[in-house]
Amino acid sequence: MNDPHSSPPRRAPTWLAVLALLLAGAVFAHWLRERAAAGATAAASATPASPPAADAGSGDRLLRIRVRDSVDGGALDANLSIHPLDDGARVRALATDPGVRGARSAALAAGEYELRIGAAGHQRLSARVRIDAAQPLPLTVWLPPTVSSDALDRLALKAAACARCAVFAGRVFDAASGAPLAGATVRSSQGGRARSDRDGYFELSAQLPAQTAAAEALPATVDLTVEAPGHRGRELAGLPLLNDARSLIVDLEPGQGLIRSDRRHVQQRARASADLQRPMPAADAAQARADADAAASPLDPAQPATAARARVLAARSANVPVPASIRVGTNCSGRSCSSVSVYAFEDYVGRGLDEEWIASWNPQSLAAGAVAYRSYAAYYVAHPVNSRYDICASTSCQAFDGDSVSATVAAAAATRGVVLTRDGASAAFSEYSSENNAWDDPSDGLSCVNTDLSCGNGRNGSPRNGWPCLSDEVGRGRGCFGHGRGMSQWGTQRWAANNGRDWRWIANHYFNGNNAPGGQRNAYLANDGAGPGPGAVVLEDFETGVGRFDSAPTYSGSTVGISTASLAQRDCATRRNGACSLRVLLKDDPNVATAWSVRLLSGGGTPANNVELIRAGGKVGLWIYTGGSGLRAALSIDDSDGTERSVERAIPANQWTYLEWTLGDDAQWNAWAGASNGRIDAAGVRLDAVWLLREQTGFDVNLYLDDVQIVH
Repeated sequence: MNDPHSSPPRRAPTWLAVLALLLAGAVFAHWLRERAAAGATAAASATPASPPAADAGSGDRLLRIRVRDSVDGGALDANLSIHPLDDGARVRALATDPGVRGARSAALAAGEYELRIGAAGHQRLSARVRIDAAQPLPLTVWLPPTVSSDALDRLALKAAACARCAVFAGRVFDAASGAPLAGATVRSSQGGRARSDRDGYFELSAQLPAQTAAAEALPATVDLTVEAPGHRGRELAGLPLLNDARSLIVDLEPGQGLIRSDRRHVQQRARASADLQRPMPAADAAQARADADAAASPLDPAQPATAARARVLAARSANVPVPASIRVGTNCSGRSCSSVSVYAFEDYVGRGLDEEWIASWNPQSLAAGAVAYRSYAAYYVAHPVNSRYDICASTSCQAFDGDSVSATVAAAAATRGVVLTRDGASAAFSEYSSENNAWDDPSDGLSCVNTDLSCGNGRNGSPRNGWPCLSDEVGRGRGCFGHGRGMSQWGTQRWAANNGRDWRWIANHYFNGNNAPGGQRNAYLANDGAGPGPGAVVLEDFETGVGRFDSAPTYSGSTVGISTASLAQRDCATRRNGACSLRVLLKDDPNVATAWSVRLLSGGGTPANNVELIRAGGKVGLWIYTGGSGLRAALSIDDSDGTERSVERAIPANQWTYLEWTLGDDAQWNAWAGASNGRIDAAGVRLDAVWLLREQTGFDVNLYLDDVQIVH
């Protein structure tokens, strides 16, 4: 910011200006020579077959990539590789950016690429990038630590001990270099002050106001201002005051002045804007409506042809693949964004939920919100907004900011991997809005964007848009402040806080009428992993050894795609129940280019070595965990006429999931070996093997099995 009281600048002598230009030119030429040499070396190491940087064509584009720790924002010295995915794609050069921590620049020809990023002590991520005629957007990859941090929880306990305190903590960085800024001043509008230490870390408390008389008032707010010498300060205006901890990552640009960011909750901003529901440009609103129409599933359980499918989804938790990562468009105006951030998918859910749900709400409300928020994001990973990012961070898609609040991080963890599905195979387009009651209160000053209020007061829905009327008494007397489709956000809070409903009940209430589906209100919970039913008997728990699973993954001649270095062994570091599990390490066989199909034998594949399973009412299941996406599991059963193989089930990444197959359901079995006929015929059968399947990858894959069990 310019100082109006400063004296006018004096003109420098002309010869000094000329000398400065000559020196700058010499330095720039030397930098270019060093950069070209470094780029050619890096490109050769990243992709040995790539041509040198000197062969770059006129259509090449420069992609700038930074890698940071998603918890504290620190720059990471990461391992980065770029893999062309089509014939035209070429990596011309990959070089470290001088003077910028954790930064790389890649010269890429037009085409599709996969970025693979890892760093010591952090989870690996991958992301797709398309290079075309437009200049690529700068990309930041946020890697979560392998071991979860409890720092935010400890700060939340500090806030709770104070009863009426909010704790803000975080780190301040120089945006240009990525270096932590020591001595930055953090001030609150309440008068509190803190100063960042040598790691850029600060911690500041604020006071919550006395309890308001309005039971459903939005949280009070506070402004934080972060300033450092030689940098443009940042004012974070309208941060919600919660009896909780919020972690912030603050980047300050070199320069002068102050940048103001509106950090009020989306519902506070909406109530103060011209469009009182969700501020969105008209073109983006039309696109959002088109997305909803495109997501409209032909599956309508009210119709006889699909009623059976609805019953199957309602009877069991389907298993739906969940993305491992998500590309988020950031610095957005509507759906147009100027940069991209890649997050681990569950990290995105935990960090973004507080932007849509109010973090002081009941934990069951937040958990129900996490399911809707996660499903909405998973849908957009499968149906990206554009080629550069899957979803935008504004209200034109789903509000997101990289901050994290303890309560919403916990809600995401409690529902990890759970999504809504309409087809049992993919995530549903899970719409939600603030108040979905179908009555427009003329005196509340709030905008109702539901064009169909035919359901009436005390009911949710928009029949003309495919959402049947739903009795929702918790909204009675509340003016419509939403679009009538899907979940009512305030409704989740009232059901949880005032009526004791848990998150499963709430999600099922809004998305399938508690098993009374119709129209678009036909989505069910997937990946819930509720576990086996009553009467389960554990076949193998791996507490004392590998039990019947004592064969190497490559022992069976039916196994293809993996090398003999793969192994299966007892592991007591990762488990679902008890103290230990079975760790299965799968390594690619570089000599074959085929998908993996691993027959992990039980009892060496000999029926006499396995326990008899009773067909009538019998089920076989197991807990399974994997850190990577794309894996599927199946079973094979020795029947009287051969060996039957089950349908495959997707294994959600980064969560323990219970997978189960019913012996008496013919739809779950296919003919495989011998004279098998695709159904279980004998009254008593035996488990042959657990199958693990995946498309080929050069990465090692770890997965874990626990408590293989039968239900009679």
